[in-house]
Amino acid sequence: MNLSRNKTLRFRKSGRQTNPWRVLFFAALIAGGIWLINLQQQGQVQPLFVPTPTATRNPRSYAEEGEAQFAAGKLDKAIEAFQNALSVDPKNVDYHVALARIQIYAQLYPQALETAGNALIASPNSAKAKAIYAWALDWTGDLEGAQAAAVQAIALDSNYAPAHAYYSEILNDAGKWEQGANEANLALSLDPNSLDAHRAMGYSNESVGNYAEAVIHYKAAIAINPNLLTLYISIGKNYRALGDADQAIFYFSKANALDPTNIEPYLALSRTYYQIDEFGSAAQYLQSALQLQPVNPDVHGRLGLIYFHAKNYEGAEPELRLAVYGGQTEDGQTVEGMALSAASLEYYYTLGNLMAAYKKCEPTEAPDLLNKALNFAPDSPAVLASAASMIWGICSGRRS
Repeated sequence: MNLSRNKTLRFRKSGRQTNPWRVLFFAALIAGGIWLINLQQQGQVQPLFVPTPTATRNPRSYAEEGEAQFAAGKLDKAIEAFQNALSVDPKNVDYHVALARIQIYAQLYPQALETAGNALIASPNSAKAKAIYAWALDWTGDLEGAQAAAVQAIALDSNYAPAHAYYSEILNDAGKWEQGANEANLALSLDPNSLDAHRAMGYSNESVGNYAEAVIHYKAAIAINPNLLTLYISIGKNYRALGDADQAIFYFSKANALDPTNIEPYLALSRTYYQIDEFGSAAQYLQSALQLQPVNPDVHGRLGLIYFHAKNYEGAEPELRLAVYGGQTEDGQTVEGMALSAASLEYYYTLGNLMAAYKKCEPTEAPDLLNKALNFAPDSPAVLASAASMIWGICSGRRS
């Protein structure tokens, strides 16, 4: 700006006369504000902006997050996302179905059954809800209920591929292998890109000892979702059944890399090394599993077996005792012993063998353990051999 030299800048003084109309205006504003506050306190007027307790998020965005987390193999986060979606939209059957499916992949079977039940409550005539309910029933051991629910799901929508995939697995678990294979093929024909259909076809082949074919379909499932630990475990088990320990170890190791906090790959790797007589590596993987679950009696039992077959009898005895009887670990944690079952049978008769070898026949520990094993599995060759050599030999006992 150009100011000529003969002109001066003049500034208004700060003080000026009060405008009476302005005073009246501000007084009216204050009075009106007081009046509105009084009305609000009396409940006659709601405030214009009321903050909500939590931010409202579109449930679909939670569901999309859940789908992305599932694709990434982050099942815990996928479950949380769908739970958040249901907290906003609790009647959405698709969210219940998706959550139950992920819970099954995460091996949270009781939770999956509850979620699938909620899906049926939300939509009693939904084929999706019936199908996932059938699958959850299968995983929780109700084969009869699972078959009935799967048939109902297919009756509601015969073109729903997952219903046929789940029914296939259920039929295979029931020993109906030919029908199970037919259902898996039907699922694939309806949806060739279905993860669940390829998984069902893999399981169908595995159930009848078609391990090479099972591997093909499990690999097809991995091509759809390469981040699901359970698929790598399934491939590894089939390679192990084929006698290919190297490939089994490769796929179990990939499963381990996906989730180092999951003990299943450690157990699978240990068993594979155990079967090829590499007892040191087998023991190391079980020790890693025990770092994650130090009070798991089954892991202690497995470790005891490895020590026993490696002729480390002093190491085997305390581990087998923890598996059978329970007790305290070295760092003072309590282990609950396993009841005699198909899963614990080998621990019982191996500990009996060990005690008999030490000639610990009195008062009756070795004979009691081996007699229990005999009564549970009287036709088992391994149990009969143990009884013959230990009870009737070293301990001179008698079968009860």
